[in-house]
Amino acid sequence: MAYSTHETAGQDVLKIKVLGASGSEVGRHLCPAFAVDGKLLLDAGTVGVSLNINEEREIRTILLSHAHFDHIKGIPFLLDNLVSRNTGRSVTVMGAREVIEDLRANILNDRIWPDFSRIPTPDAPVVRYAAIRPDVREKVDGYGIAAEKVSHTVCAYGYILEDAEGKVLAYTGDTGPTDLYWKKMNQYRVDCLIVETSFPNRMEDESLRSGHLTPSLLRRELGKMRTPPARIFLIHAKPQYQPEIEKEIREIGRDGIRYLTAGEVLEI
Repeated sequence: MAYSTHETAGQDVLKIKVLGASGSEVGRHLCPAFAVDGKLLLDAGTVGVSLNINEEREIRTILLSHAHFDHIKGIPFLLDNLVSRNTGRSVTVMGAREVIEDLRANILNDRIWPDFSRIPTPDAPVVRYAAIRPDVREKVDGYGIAAEKVSHTVCAYGYILEDAEGKVLAYTGDTGPTDLYWKKMNQYRVDCLIVETSFPNRMEDESLRSGHLTPSLLRRELGKMRTPPARIFLIHAKPQYQPEIEKEIREIGRDGIRYLTAGEVLEI
């Protein structure tokens, strides 16, 4: 699937606006979502509270890592906003077949929320769905997109996004220790990695059971990369543990690793 509307192709900078980057929603901590060049979302845990309607209407594609609520909960209100404000815009939600099925069966099912794949009309709905496969490199909005399965409690995928200038963003989504994703990532020269680290080291057993990383587990995962990128950003900390996790991250001894915060913009 490809679009011709990607306006940033050929520009020098890949821009990533952090809509949310936390492992829970409380106070200023918002759930994960990352707007790439204003057109494409990596996950959609936070949308409407971080974007105005003009920004929302520019979203063309949502790449979902998995169907847990903190990664999808912005979608129902985004679709409602686009329809109720008569924007005439539509969004394509992409993800693994199992992820799309979970979203359609459990959320956008005419019970919890309207089935927007038939609204405003079945012929011109506000949302369409497209399944991805790890063996196919997709072309989406002018980007090359590769997906690979990661280790989580439900079907989950990480993404590798390459823009027209060859800049590469790697996004793990939620994952515990895994192998296939890192092997695929080693086929690229990654400029920026966004990776989860949810719990402190003392909670390693809980982290492994729930399919997440601690700082010590992260260090081992980064060791699976032939050449780790200079820019490594962390997401998905449980807010009550973040100060403890940040101290343990510093003890890894690798410069430049830090947590992202809602509202900041990365330029790659």
